[in-house]
Amino acid sequence: MRSSKATFFVATALGLLTSMAGAAHAQSAGVEAAQQPDDTLAAGEIVVTAQKRQESVNKVGMSISALSGDTLAKLGIVNADQLVKVVPGFNFTKGAYGQPVFTIRGIGFNETSLAAAPTVTAYVDEIPLPYSVMTEGVALDLERVEVLKGPQGTLFGQNSTGGAINFIAAKPTATLQGGFDLSYSRFNSINASGFVSGPISDTVRVRLAGRKEYGDPWQRSATRPNDRLGKTDKIQGRLMVDWTPTDRLSLLLNLNGWKNQSQPQAGQLVGILNNRVPAIVKQQRILKGNARLADWDPNSNFYQDNDFWQAALRADYDLSDTLALTSISAYSDYGMNQFLDADGAPVQIFSSRGIGSIKTFSQEVRIASQASDGLRWVIGGNYQHERVKDSSAPFVLDSSFPFDSADAVADNKIDTYSAFGSADWEFSPGLTLTTGLRYSWQDRAFAGCLYDTGDGVLAALISGVSTRLSGTTTTIPAGGCVTLSSKTFKPQVVNDELNQGSLSWKAGLNWQVDPRKLLYASVSKGYKNGVFITTGATFDLSLDPARQESVVAYEAGFKLGLLDRTLQLNGAAFYYDYKGKQIRGRVIDPIVGAFNRILNIPKSRSAGAELQVIWQPIEGLTWNGGATYIDSKIQGNFVNFTPVLNQKLLSGESFPLTPKWQLTGDLQYDFAVGSSLNMFLGANATYQAKTNAALGEEPQFYMKPYTLVDLRVGFRDSENRWRISAFVQNVGNVYYWNNVAAPSPDAAFRLTGRPRTFGVTAGFRFK
Repeated sequence: MRSSKATFFVATALGLLTSMAGAAHAQSAGVEAAQQPDDTLAAGEIVVTAQKRQESVNKVGMSISALSGDTLAKLGIVNADQLVKVVPGFNFTKGAYGQPVFTIRGIGFNETSLAAAPTVTAYVDEIPLPYSVMTEGVALDLERVEVLKGPQGTLFGQNSTGGAINFIAAKPTATLQGGFDLSYSRFNSINASGFVSGPISDTVRVRLAGRKEYGDPWQRSATRPNDRLGKTDKIQGRLMVDWTPTDRLSLLLNLNGWKNQSQPQAGQLVGILNNRVPAIVKQQRILKGNARLADWDPNSNFYQDNDFWQAALRADYDLSDTLALTSISAYSDYGMNQFLDADGAPVQIFSSRGIGSIKTFSQEVRIASQASDGLRWVIGGNYQHERVKDSSAPFVLDSSFPFDSADAVADNKIDTYSAFGSADWEFSPGLTLTTGLRYSWQDRAFAGCLYDTGDGVLAALISGVSTRLSGTTTTIPAGGCVTLSSKTFKPQVVNDELNQGSLSWKAGLNWQVDPRKLLYASVSKGYKNGVFITTGATFDLSLDPARQESVVAYEAGFKLGLLDRTLQLNGAAFYYDYKGKQIRGRVIDPIVGAFNRILNIPKSRSAGAELQVIWQPIEGLTWNGGATYIDSKIQGNFVNFTPVLNQKLLSGESFPLTPKWQLTGDLQYDFAVGSSLNMFLGANATYQAKTNAALGEEPQFYMKPYTLVDLRVGFRDSENRWRISAFVQNVGNVYYWNNVAAPSPDAAFRLTGRPRTFGVTAGFRFK
C-alpha cells in the first residue's frame, strides 16, 4: 500500500513541478497568462443542466464533476467505467456476470439480477437508463458528461440514493460538420467512430454518429496454452433529428442503439470454498501476478449477444417569455443472451447462461419558470412502466450441487408514478434558498421459480423432499417448477407484490460570495426502490424481496475561482445516514445449502470529504486532480453469513467495494511547435486504497491497493482540425483486480484489470 501511495504522490509532485517550471519559464520570457473576459469560461468551468436548466457548474450548490466532450476525447474516455480516471468519489466495478456497478461515495449496489435497479442511475439527455446493463453505448459522441453526487430523487425520477450520471449527446448543428476518430492498440484492437451533422432545411437539423470496436482475445488459459478468450466486438449508433417548426416549439428525436457480441471475461481462481468435494480441490491452482492468465471450462463456447435500442422524443414549448413546457417520452428495449464462466477453474464448478429482456416506457412532463424577482421553479410529473424477464441457468457439473444444471426464472412488472417540484429563491443578494420535493409510488409484481432443466434430476430430488415434508406423494415432472412453498411444502411459482411510496426532499442554502466564489450547504433524502432478485430457490423464502432503502445526506462545500480565474478549488464534506441498505447476503437452504438472498441492513452510514483542484497556470497547461476520503460503516447489530459461510457480527465493517482513499490526477500540456502545429503531452494517475469485495473481511475477498498511470503524446494543427497521438495505459503493467466474486458456494474468483496497453489514435474534424 505504501509503494502504491508513493507512486501516486511522486506522479503528483512531478506534475506540480512541471507546472511551476512552466510558470517560471513563462515569467522569464515575459509572457503573462491571458486574461479572460467575464463572458468566457474559466478554469474548471462548464455549463451544465444538473438542475434541468443551463448554468455554470461553479454556480450550482451541489457536488458535480463535469467534463466536456473534447476533454473526454483527449483522455481517451470512450466508456462510462473510464470516468474513474477523472471523477473524484466515483468507482466502477464489474459484477460477477459482467454487469457494470457504479458507486459514488460508497453508495453502490453489486447485484446480478436484471430487475435490480442501481443506486447510481445513468441518463442520456435526461432520458433514464434505469438499469446499468443499458449503459454500454452512453459515451458515444458527447457534448459533455455531468456526475451528480448524492441523492437526486427530487429532479430525476429514478430515486437513486448514490447519484446520477448525465450524458449529454452532441446535438445537430446549423452548419455542415463532421469527423472521425480511429485508434489501433494492443491485441489488434480497433476503435473507429465518426459523425456527420448539419441542416437539411431551414427548420430541420440532423446528426448521425456511430462507433465500431473490435479486438482479438486478450486472455490466455493457464492450463491450455493455445486457448484464448476475451475478444471485443461492439457496434453503437445514434441518429438525432432537431426540428424547430416555430419560434416557440422545438422537437428532438433521438434514435440510438448498440450490440455487444464480445466474449465475456474469465476470472482467476482465488480459492476453493468447499473442501468436501475432491473433484474441485484437486483442480485448485491459484494464479497470481499475470492479468492475462485465467481459466475456464474446456470446449465451451462462452459468448455475449446483448443488444439495446431506444427511441425518445423531447418537446420544448415556450408558453410565455418566462414559462416553458417540456415533455420527454422514451421507449427502451434491452435483450440479453450470454454464457460465461463464473469460477476461474478449468472444470465446470459454476458456469452461467443468462437470457433476459428489459422493456421500459417513461413519460415526463414539466413546467419551468424563471421570473425576474429571483424565483425559479419547476413542477412536473413522471410515469414509468417496466417489464423485466430474467432467466439465470447455472451449469455445475463438477460441484457440490446434487444436480448438473437448473434454471432460475423471474418476471417483474413495475409501474412507477411520481410528482415533483423544486424552487430556487434568491431572497437576498447572493443568498439563495433551494428546495425540492418528489412523491413516488411504485407497484411491483413478481413471479419466479427454480426450474428443472429437463433431465429430471433436480425434479426427482425435490419431489422426494416434498413428499417427506408434506406427508403426501409429490411428483414433479422433468422441466417443472421445483420451488417449494414454506407452508405447504409443495412446488409452486412464487407470486408476490411490493407496493411502496416514498417522499424525497432537499433543502439547501447557497451563498454567492462573489461571481467566482460559492459556499453551500444542503440536506436531502433519497430512496432506492425495493427489489426481487433472480436466484435459485428451492424454497420460496429465498425469493423474499428487500424493501426500499433510504439515505439522508448532509453536505457542505465550496467552489472557489482564484488566481485570476486560473485556479478552481472545489471541496465538500458529507455524511450519509443510511437505512435499509440493500445487499446480497446468505441464507442456508435446507436442501442444497447456502444460497444468495437479498437483505436489508437496518442501519449504516458513509462519511467523508473530497477535494478537486483544476489549475491552468499558463496557457495550454492544465492540472486536474482530486482526492476522496470515505469512511463507511455498518451500524447496529447486523449478523449474517460471509461468503465462506462463517456466521459473524458484521457491525463496524466497511461497505464492500468501498476503498477509504481514492486519488485522481491528470496533467495536460499543449504548446505550439510551429506556426500552425501544436504538440501535447499528458499523464493520468489514479489510486485506489485497499477494500474487500464482500462482507465478513474474509482473506479470499481482500482487494489490494493499486496505482495506475497512463501517458499520451501527440500533435494537432492549430485550428484543431486534425490530431494524432500515441498512448500507453497502465504504464507499469500493474497487476490489479476490481472485484472478487463467489456466485457459487464452492469457489471464488477475481476479475483482473487490463495489462499494459499501447496504441495510436488519429482524429479529423471538418466544418
